[in-house]
Amino acid sequence: MDLQLKGKSVLLAGGTRGIGRAAAELLGAEGARVALIGRDADALRSTGKAVRAHGGEAVEIGADLTDQAQAERAVREALERLRRFDAVIHAVGRGFRGAFLDLTEASWREAFEVDFFSAVRLVRLAAPHVPSGGRIVLLGAASGKQPQLGQSLSNTAKAALVNLTSSLAGEFAPLGIAVNCVAPGRVLSARRRERLAAEAERQGVPLERALADDAEGVPVGRHGDPEEVAAMIVFLASPRASYITGQTVLVDGGLVRAI
Repeated sequence: MDLQLKGKSVLLAGGTRGIGRAAAELLGAEGARVALIGRDADALRSTGKAVRAHGGEAVEIGADLTDQAQAERAVREALERLRRFDAVIHAVGRGFRGAFLDLTEASWREAFEVDFFSAVRLVRLAAPHVPSGGRIVLLGAASGKQPQLGQSLSNTAKAALVNLTSSLAGEFAPLGIAVNCVAPGRVLSARRRERLAAEAERQGVPLERALADDAEGVPVGRHGDPEEVAAMIVFLASPRASYITGQTVLVDGGLVRAI
């Protein structure tokens, strides 16, 4: 299916690793013009090169969206190059783990700054430059719908993203802008594999055992691939998703079973 993204201008934050990187490459394959925002200069260059290799255009902008001044500069630079944002994708975030009674207030502030306020900041800065027919896609997590044990930080911040998605969809619908969230389950990104490898070493078990235990409970019987989540992100960022807004779409192998 042609997603009608050829020549479209896309602002992608957090597109240098895992799901975000996979989304960047898919956007390139669709012929999009992509402004990449990230903190790691080497990863930015590598991702930009990959986007161009797949047939798209790319500009790399180094910035940390948890910093207001850097976020403002990044969006300004992206706008100078792209002139508008047909789609805005926020794929910044990471998992935060720990028992509730062990968490400090600083931990809560960090989790919300990374997972939630960076999204608020990006959308607030970019939305005035999204035309009618534009798309905003936020990357959340299945834990925002079904909380996971020992992850109260991430559970709460990701749930806030779900609420933000619905709130913005209502406000932006009269402007012709759709807002959606993609919520992946247990996706085997490099970061997740590294965490599981560390846990396996600490417990003295083979990595394969740790991987199998982590995938246990997923109805399809396996981890997801970053590309499987990225496909949904890119679809929702495209003109093809013209009648979808305010939704949090689970890409989780059936992990969340709520109606």
